[in-house]
Amino acid sequence: MKKHLLLITLITLALTLSAQGWEVDADMNLTLSQSAFSDNWVGTELSNITWLASANTSAQKQMKDWLHNRNTMKLAFGQTHLQKKDAMGKKYWEEPEKSTDKIDLESLWRFTLQTWVDPFVAGRLESQFLDLSEEAFDNTRFVNPMLFTESAGVMRTFIDSDQMLFNSRFGAALRQNVNRDHITDFITMEKETSSTMDGGLEFVGELKKQINAPLQSTFRSRLQVYQALFNSKSDELNEDWKSPDLVWENTLSTQLFGMLSANLLFEMRYDKEQVHEMQWKQMLGLGLSYTLF
Repeated sequence: MKKHLLLITLITLALTLSAQGWEVDADMNLTLSQSAFSDNWVGTELSNITWLASANTSAQKQMKDWLHNRNTMKLAFGQTHLQKKDAMGKKYWEEPEKSTDKIDLESLWRFTLQTWVDPFVAGRLESQFLDLSEEAFDNTRFVNPMLFTESAGVMRTFIDSDQMLFNSRFGAALRQNVNRDHITDFITMEKETSSTMDGGLEFVGELKKQINAPLQSTFRSRLQVYQALFNSKSDELNEDWKSPDLVWENTLSTQLFGMLSANLLFEMRYDKEQVHEMQWKQMLGLGLSYTLF
């Protein structure tokens, strides 16, 4: 089921980008920061390089009078290269470490019935390019773990104009968390694919705002709250799975001149099964931005 959903999602996105009559929005960004110091530099500063590549793409189309389809694809990957000194004071470069890693694909089908709220069904895949959680055991995995979400409910668009888009949706959701090639025996290095299923209620609010002054900017915000009501492995887990999960993503892209842009990312995340406190991430960079459509 998971493989079929992944294949269908990828095919849908590929056909979407190549089909005619779609309203496509695609932004690509490359952000780079670098510092270097001479060998005789007085101080403890060391050279470093940080880069981040991201793509934010959406394609939507009114398929029928009563049916609207929107597909989104968010990809991001970045690394940090740090310079260190050994015991002899000689400088060397460490292996690069991930700073950002994200795969987020979603297909949303909305039944436009011209009522106060519209029914919807959606499928979503969340993952990462490189899973390094078992790197010490030479078990680097690609596109792992994978979180599949199927949801259905009602949604409403409050604002839909050239300058702003604001909508929200609420419904039931079913999630499958798949962990591929997980090491179960570190002596024999036996591996297996493990999966967990849970279901509950989900709320998603999305905002996109165009800012024309003082500089051309685009602000995107997405708030997702999920409350699990059951878990397939509840007998093996503590009570943390019953706490709501929250993800609030905010990005601000400002066009400076030409392809040069400034990008700000701020994300807050709460998942009690991972950490009992609110997590947050902030990134600010200057780089290249290109709008395909």
